[in-house]
Amino acid sequence: MTRPFSFALTLLALFALTVPAVAQRDAGAKARGDYFFYGHSSHSHLHGASQHTGHYGRYLESTQTVSPHVSSMTHTAIDHHINQTQAHLDALKQGLEADNNQAALEGVATVNKHLGDAREHHATLQKLSDTKPVDAAASKKVVAKLQASLDTALGELEKLLESLHLGKPPARTATPAK
Repeated sequence: MTRPFSFALTLLALFALTVPAVAQRDAGAKARGDYFFYGHSSHSHLHGASQHTGHYGRYLESTQTVSPHVSSMTHTAIDHHINQTQAHLDALKQGLEADNNQAALEGVATVNKHLGDAREHHATLQKLSDTKPVDAAASKKVVAKLQASLDTALGELEKLLESLHLGKPPARTATPAK
C-alpha cells in the first residue's frame, strides 16, 4: 500500500513543480523568433502608416479640392496601420515584461508615446476631413505633425530592435520632400 501512495505523492510533487513553469511565458518564445516577428511586424505597420501619411500629404499639395473618397481611404489605411503597430508592440511588451527587460520596456514606452502623438494628430486630421469642403491648408499642417510623430516613432522602434539584437528592419526610404 505504501508503494502506490509514494508513487502518487511523487507524481503530485512533479505536477506541482511543472505547473508554475507552464504558467510562465513560453521560455522558447524569444528563441523561436516571437520577438523578431512582433518587432519587425510593428515596424512594417508603422512604416505603412508613415507611407500613407506621405502619400496623403503629397495629394493635398496637388489638389484644389479634396476628394472625400481619397480622404476616407487614407484614414482607413493609417488607422489600420497604427492599430496593428500597437497590437504588435503590445505583444512584444508582454514578452519583455515576462523577461523583466526594463531597458527594452522603456524603449517600448518611448515608441508608444510617439505613436500616441501620431494617433492624436490622425484624429485631428480625421475631424478636418469631416468638414465640407475639406480645408486642405489646415490638413497639410496636421499631416506634417502626423508625419513627424510617425517618423520619430519609427526611429525609436529601430533603436529598440537594435538593442534587442533583432537585426535591422529592411531599409526605409525617407518621405519625399514636398
